[in-house]
Formats: sequence, structure tokens, C-alpha cells
Amino acid sequence: MVKLRHDSNSAPKGRERDLFDEDEPLKDYATIDKHVDRETIEVMLGIIPAQTWPARYKIHKYWGRKPANIVSSYIDFFSIPGETILDPFSGSGVTIVEGARLKRRPIGFDLNPFAVRLTNAMLSPPTPAAFSEAARQVIAATERSIAHMYVTTCDSCGGDATVRSIGYIKDNMREIRYKCPHCKHTAARPPQPRDITLAAMELPVPFGAPDEEIIFGWEMQKLKRRNVKRWSELFTHRNYCAAAELRNAILEVTDPNTREWLLLSLTAGLAQFTRMIADFEGKAGGPSWKINCYWMPDKWQELNPIWYFENRVTKSLASALDLISNGAPFNSPRAKIVDSRVMPIKEDSVDYIFTDPPYGGEGIQYGELSYLWCLWLSEKQELGAEVAFNPYRRLDQDHYSNGLQKVFSECFRVLKPGRWMTVAFANKDPSVWDCLMNACRDAGFKFVTAAPMKRSAPSLTETTMHTAPKADLILTFQKPPAAQTDTARPEHAVTYSVGSAVERIVEAMRNCGIEMTPHNVFDRVTVDWFSWFYENGSRPNAVRPTLAKVEFYLRERGYTS
Repeated sequence: MVKLRHDSNSAPKGRERDLFDEDEPLKDYATIDKHVDRETIEVMLGIIPAQTWPARYKIHKYWGRKPANIVSSYIDFFSIPGETILDPFSGSGVTIVEGARLKRRPIGFDLNPFAVRLTNAMLSPPTPAAFSEAARQVIAATERSIAHMYVTTCDSCGGDATVRSIGYIKDNMREIRYKCPHCKHTAARPPQPRDITLAAMELPVPFGAPDEEIIFGWEMQKLKRRNVKRWSELFTHRNYCAAAELRNAILEVTDPNTREWLLLSLTAGLAQFTRMIADFEGKAGGPSWKINCYWMPDKWQELNPIWYFENRVTKSLASALDLISNGAPFNSPRAKIVDSRVMPIKEDSVDYIFTDPPYGGEGIQYGELSYLWCLWLSEKQELGAEVAFNPYRRLDQDHYSNGLQKVFSECFRVLKPGRWMTVAFANKDPSVWDCLMNACRDAGFKFVTAAPMKRSAPSLTETTMHTAPKADLILTFQKPPAAQTDTARPEHAVTYSVGSAVERIVEAMRNCGIEMTPHNVFDRVTVDWFSWFYENGSRPNAVRPTLAKVEFYLRERGYTS
């Protein structure tokens, strides 16, 4: 049992200077007592329903972003205003932004320069008026240079209508979708000779248009099979030129915060300017980058970049307004490009850690999926340094495991004794879980409890693939108090049985009125197995709580047909 207490002795002003001491000292908040143990955590937090992301995160897509309401609930429970919280894999910045909003002192590290720029932009949004006016000027300048490439003849009034999108099957133009600014007529029809001529025109490529040869990592293999060799080939020629014209106009903006937000509005819509946008029919949502890889579907659509950049500007403005209403710009440290295997933080100086480490295995390749965005932001990535498993870049399981070991060892070093660390994790591959478990246990952390966490917005892969994880797990650890640092691992007390776990969990779900689906049971079996494994040392190879095993035992015991 631990009390959370904040007083003048824990304020940052009295300690030795480190990387983050350039910020002015935070206010000294009143003392707050809170008893924290496993029962309290499970009663007070339990399984928190994921809410959709608030408007402040509309500025940009990021793969695997965690629900803000869950992250903020954990920050609020395990820390108090004025305390230092850390995310060593800060990614899209949810921990950092929610921490700043809750008046904590957040520290965020990531090797991905795009992630760091996105996080810092959200900490310092531009004034809405300045952003709106700059966006208007950027759009007007781009329209003057290239809007004539996105017109067609209106079937109603005969005037020039604005093309919104063009449907293709492979390289064959099939349908023009437009809206007429004169008579307001909207229509979709087969292409006319004028449309085909405009699509085939060779425009001069604007100065500085970003391009380079593609490094064929895991997420680029579909492009390799298409014989796509350069990033510019991912676009139609006119869309590549239009995107470059937008970028050049944005780079002329003088206010740095406004310019940064406009650049991020551009990269947020960049995938929509490429040939990666499938031309789905029915209820497939709006045109967006829906699967976590680079690809070129046979049935695709060419979107008008100016039109869709305007849409992104509207979302960015909503994001800025929400951040400002929540206290931005925040007086907190900026996120930094730092390798968390060696953190520039004093020992025993962090009050709480919330992190979402890379998933390993066939998980999300954050660096590769950010590569196109980084290219257009003139950022270079050190992909070889990622804590990741990626056979296409010769990053094996040992590289991933060793990376986690070093990061969580550093987390243990910098966290204050008796304080807490929360880890969100999605990969259900037992070998990958071994890497995470061993890293946390070998660092010295005590496992306390876990809970499944549903996604705010599941990806297309998650919703269509039966074996894809349907929930992350939220794992809570404690750094033992200074007088309790014995981390010896106990011998096996029992042999873990997936079948017995399924029986116990199904009965408990029935008693609580919880919907029983194979995925719901699997999520809870994984939590149960994790707890047993963490306390009982090395996992026998025969114990593999996979979805297939859970489904087998559900059928065998008559729970499902």
C-alpha cells in the first residue's frame, strides 16, 4: 500500500539540473493522500470503456493511438498535479498532452522525429485566427497555380465544375465525381476527353518537391511487388505537383507555430493525395489510409488535393480550439528525440510512467509508416535504431527483446521507489509477450494487475481479420519501495492450464453478465496467463494461450458450437 503525497520536498526546483530543467519550476500543490494497492486499482479503474478521440487529436492520424480518456484516467489516478510523468515511447503524444492538460510535468521521448514534432505541435497550437488566415492564403496561392488541373464540364450548366475525385480500375479512368460552383450541381459520370487529357498532362515538378528511392521495409513490400521504386510514384503526377505546391506555399508562412500546424495538416492529408485510397463501395467510411502498410489497390481513387487539404485544415482548427480550451499552450517540457535505452534523467526522479511500447512480432512498424510524413517534413529517421522486430531491416527478435530490456531497466532506474508504471500492449503472440514480461521482471518491477482495453477506433485490419487482437491490455507494475527490492523469481508453483482458465473465466463472465465471445474470453485468458507467468518464471513452450486454443476449449466444454 502506497500513499501519493506531494509537498515542497518533491518539487523539481531543488534537484540537480538535467535535460528538462530549462522550464520554470511548477507550482507547489497541496498535499493529497491516496491509498493505492491492487484492490483499489481494480475497483477505481476497472475496465474503462474507450471513448472516441476528442477533437484535439484530429490534427493527424497516428497508428495505434491509445484512447485519451483511458490514458488520462490512469494519469489522474496514479499521480497528482505538479508531479513528473514519463512516456519513453511517446509516439503520438497522448500521454504528454493529457499529462500537460492535467497539470503534470510530462516527459516524452521517441526516436521518430515525426512523432516528436506532432507532440510538440499539440503542446503549442497557433492562434485560431492566424491559422485560419494563413490557411486561406496557402489555399488561394495553390489554386492560382494548379486548380485548373481539377476541372470538368458540368452536365447541368456547361460551366467549369470542380473535380472532387476520380475513380480508377488499375490505370483506367472510370468515373468523374464533381461539384459545380455555379449551379451547385453534383454528379458522378464516365470521363470525357477533356478529363483524360488533363490527367495525362505533364506539369513541371515544383522546386523542392520531396522524393527519394524507397527503402523496402516490412510495410513497403506491396509497393515492391508493384515495382514502385520512388516515393513520387505513389502519386499521380498532377497530385504530386499539387502537394508540392501546397508545401511550398506553407513554407512561406512566417509564424513558426502556424507554419508547423499547416505542414502537419498537409502530411495528415498526404495519403489521400496518393494512389493508396481504395475506391470502396457501401459503408466503408470516408476516403482514408485504412490499412497499416503502403499499397496500391487495383480499384482506387484520385482525390483533389486542394479540396481535401481544406478538409484537413478544418480538422486542425477544431484540434487547436480544443487544445486551447484545455489550457494550451502548455508550460511543460517539449518532447525530444531521445533513445530511451539511455535516458537523460536522474535516478528516482519520476513519479509515474505510462507507456505503449512497440508491439514486436508482426506489429505496427511505426518508423516505416511515418516515413512518407517525415520525407515531406524534411526529417531523417534512424530506422535501424528502432526497438522493433523487422526481418526486412535485419532487426531480429533478440534486437527487439534487448531493446525492451534496456528501456524498462532505465524506467526502473528513474522511477521513484514505491511508484507505478502502466504499460499498454496489444500483441498476443506468446513469444512477444515473453520479451515484455522478461524485460519488466528483470528490471525489478512487481506486476500488480491488468485489464483489457478496447480500441477507440479499430483499424480495418482489426475489424476484418479474425485472429487480429480486439483489445489491448493495460498492465500495472510497481517499483518496490526501497526496503523491498528483492526481485528473486519463484519456482513454478503450478502448471498453467488454458482449459481450466477458460472454465474459470467463462463462469465469472456469466456471473457478471459480461458478453461471452471468443475474443472477450481470449483477452481475459491472456491477462490470467500473464499474471501466472510473471509470478512463476519461465513459460513452458507447451503453454500457448492462443485464440485458436481458447476457441477449441470453448467448443470442447460446450460453451460454443
